[in-house]
Amino acid sequence: MTTVTNPAPDHKAETAAPSADMTGWTGADFDSWEVLTSLSIPDPITRVTRARRACRARVQERTR
Repeated sequence: MTTVTNPAPDHKAETAAPSADMTGWTGADFDSWEVLTSLSIPDPITRVTRARRACRARVQERTR
């Protein structure tokens, strides 16, 4: 099954230029970025990157 979405004619998709902060991002990271962008949150790339680092730190603490 394929889902097709048709954007409104006056809607232009916003894309971010790839940056060093986006390397290694997962689909969930891009989903988070899209949500933050849709809510007009400033600097969504930095926010997602910080959240990834914090999550990795918590996982590493648990595995010690």
